Amino acid sequence: MFYETKKNDHGLPHNPFKSCTVPRCIGWLSTRNEDGTDNIAPYSQFTNLTFDPPYVLFSANQNIFDDRKNTVKNIERTHEFVFNMVSEDLAEAMNKSSIAKLPEGYKDKFEYIGVEKEEAKLVDVAMVKDSPVHYEIEYVQTLRLPGNDTINTIDIIIGKVVAIHIKDEFITDDGRVDIVGIKPVARLGYFDFTVVNNSFEMAPPKLDDEKLQYLVDKGLEGIAEAEEE
Repeated sequence: MFYETKKNDHGLPHNPFKSCTVPRCIGWLSTRNEDGTDNIAPYSQFTNLTFDPPYVLFSANQNIFDDRKNTVKNIERTHEFVFNMVSEDLAEAMNKSSIAKLPEGYKDKFEYIGVEKEEAKLVDVAMVKDSPVHYEIEYVQTLRLPGNDTINTIDIIIGKVVAIHIKDEFITDDGRVDIVGIKPVARLGYFDFTVVNNSFEMAPPKLDDEKLQYLVDKGLEGIAEAEEE
């Protein structure tokens, strides 16, 4: 099949775009509200940008109330937020946190979804205590892009990771993060999700030049080092 996105003439019951960009890491992002309560919401358009220093990015459409998301407004006001990795056992809580408006009687999203919180160390933001990995993040900038209608207008938030928490039980004997053991949840299209429950290793091609190969290896590891003259 073929279709032009502007015409949206795919002829299918549902738009296939989001189902073709998969799986997508879920940015379960916590922020602090203006009244001191805590907010948390999932964003499936979340990714790393680079590694030295580590930057991340997520995008948020406007909400159904013709306003910017609370997560975005909180980040721009406080200049900080936290990424909480969603393991399989946290999937239901993550999904519940996506509600567009809290029911009457609730102000704190952590209390609404029923997860225990703990405070971050470098930023003034609550974290999901049971999450296996956290990034403490400082806000860098916002890029705002227009959409074809109001709700499709998006805020792209860039942040710098200033601290990382990894539960010791998910660090293997050889010093790697046990992703298969964590079973992180990822977003597919429609109402579909998936879980990372297997992996395979595939080394990239090697270069003949050892110095260049060293730089390639450091880049794959996520550390850039300038060579001393």
